Amino acid sequence: MNRDQNSISRREFVQQASLVAGAAALAPVLNPVFVSAAPGGLAKRTLGQTGLEVTCMTLGAAPCGIAEDVTVEEVSQIVNEAIDLGINFIDTAPKYGKSETGIGRALGTRRKEIHLATKVWADTIEEAEKSFSNSLKTLKTDYVDVLYFHHLGDREVQKARNPDGVFTWLLKQKRAGKCRFAGLSGHNLSGRFLPFLKADEVDVILINLNYVDRYTYGFENEVLPYARERNVGVVAMKVFGGPDPASGSWNTRKAKPMVGVQQVETAIRYALGIPGVATVNLGVHTVEQLRQNVEYVKRYRPLTVEEHEPLRQQGQKLATQWGPHFGPAKENS
Repeated sequence: MNRDQNSISRREFVQQASLVAGAAALAPVLNPVFVSAAPGGLAKRTLGQTGLEVTCMTLGAAPCGIAEDVTVEEVSQIVNEAIDLGINFIDTAPKYGKSETGIGRALGTRRKEIHLATKVWADTIEEAEKSFSNSLKTLKTDYVDVLYFHHLGDREVQKARNPDGVFTWLLKQKRAGKCRFAGLSGHNLSGRFLPFLKADEVDVILINLNYVDRYTYGFENEVLPYARERNVGVVAMKVFGGPDPASGSWNTRKAKPMVGVQQVETAIRYALGIPGVATVNLGVHTVEQLRQNVEYVKRYRPLTVEEHEPLRQQGQKLATQWGPHFGPAKENS
């Protein structure tokens, strides 16, 4: 693979990853706190045991990548604008349409300015190898910072940790220097995360966290305690609950958030206030949405005691209306 002239060598990468891991092992297990912020800029938090200082907003590239009315060039514009605004963490996946292509075109000499995450949606090593190889080629890089085993609720997890399993393969990619950290992502079936976490094999989790789905999927109560205990980095996704079905799916820029446009900032404040959360993964379709979300995150303040109770009541009510919209909440008995 042709390497960008500004990318680090594989040896440098492995050495840096070892130093980061060693420093993280010495650090106390604490809830994320704001560790740095330039005047008027985005604050950062430490992403668990990885030691990475990530901006409190991660650019989620799924909506713009999937949308049929957003071009590859627009995806690249969004990526460049995100970096210009100070975002240093970008999330993508092969399943996100043109997302990886747009990001690859945008990064160029800017690769070292950001932490990059992608995913493998696979149940066999052959599938995983093909997917990840294509991702690296499309993203025009020879490594990613976080590689997730994508969508645990839809994978054959009982095989994933076997010697020939996909997660075992993923850990080998980490040792080989193709990814710095190993992660899990998932929207539902929160119980599937526990065996991985208890085995102390996971660096980062990307999970469904919002004030509505907490009553349906239970990630806050079932998964976060184990993640906090082990200092696993936590990235909150589906902060807005996904696209409102009445406005269309993420395949159009006309889609609206399920929580409602008026509740977007409240949803961000809720997710960033969850103990253990380092950053919120916010997907956008346009540069304008990106800028607005950055402003919301920059002016973050914790929810007050007075705000919590009505939000709890609203969340429980909406949970009944939304139901298990990301798939089953529990395994079939």
